[in-house]
Amino acid sequence: MTKKTEIIVLVVGSMFLLAFVCIGLFLPDSKILINVKKGDSFPVVAERLKENKLICSRALFLAVVKLTWSQNKLKAGAYKLSKKDSILKILDVLKNSSKNILRFTVPEGNNIKQTADIISKTVNIDKEKFIRIAIDKNLEGYLMPETYFVTPGVSEEQLIEMMHNEFNKKMTSDMYKKAKQMNISFDKIVTMASIIEKEAVKSEVKSTIASVFYNRLKKNMRLQSDVTVLYAIGTNKTNLTIEDTRINSPYNTYMHFGLPPGPITNPGIESIKAALYPKSTKNLFFVSTNDGDYLFAMSFDGHKKNKQLSKRKNKSVADEGIHAT
Repeated sequence: MTKKTEIIVLVVGSMFLLAFVCIGLFLPDSKILINVKKGDSFPVVAERLKENKLICSRALFLAVVKLTWSQNKLKAGAYKLSKKDSILKILDVLKNSSKNILRFTVPEGNNIKQTADIISKTVNIDKEKFIRIAIDKNLEGYLMPETYFVTPGVSEEQLIEMMHNEFNKKMTSDMYKKAKQMNISFDKIVTMASIIEKEAVKSEVKSTIASVFYNRLKKNMRLQSDVTVLYAIGTNKTNLTIEDTRINSPYNTYMHFGLPPGPITNPGIESIKAALYPKSTKNLFFVSTNDGDYLFAMSFDGHKKNKQLSKRKNKSVADEGIHAT
């Protein structure tokens, strides 16, 4: 054996020894749920493991992945890992997809109660407990819509923490900087995004709808958004009545000025970006044509014409929408 070969063997051997002993011997044997999504790479997962203090070194973990020819063996799924597990054990688990993996998808635009309903169709949870915990933590708007993989027996607390962590991961420092430049709290950005999420059917109009609401706020006009009233009522229907718009609720933007006190749904990343980067327009009104299209106007007269045009385009569209008082 040459000197060079001996050195290589020694280095590799040392790495595997370190990978085996690099475990939290003195840490509690608590299990942490790690989600590996389809398309995730080992570097991405390594970062996730390091953040959760499941591995002592990201570089060492990736080196072991390479030395064991495991680069293309990562399996999507949900894994309960312990801080006491060695790197070699964690890698072995990640290469062998967990059995009985449960998968659920929460689409954009669902509030906490609707989210609990969606999850309960796949995962055995106490819906009321899920709702209570999420509401107590003021997490309406902060449970990121996404596809999740979990193991049977996952708790309501773990699900909520997982979805909230996903929200935090997708919020970049640039987003927070942009909110600061706009002189608006990030909580209000999320609230605005939640309204946009419910108002817009098509992604391409979200930034224009955002501009309408911001323009109305600047002019001290009520937002008069139907979706905030529907949230206050706690139901979903196509058309509001005059009586609906008189409901005594801080979420009733027909009666109260400014944004409602909090988000009305859990918005997706596109709606959050629309709230941060609204299109520059002078529009103050919009009406839906009920087929996904919108007609925008800068004046109430223009808005009235658009409503008539919308009726002609689709007779099922009711005479509703943002209007001046």
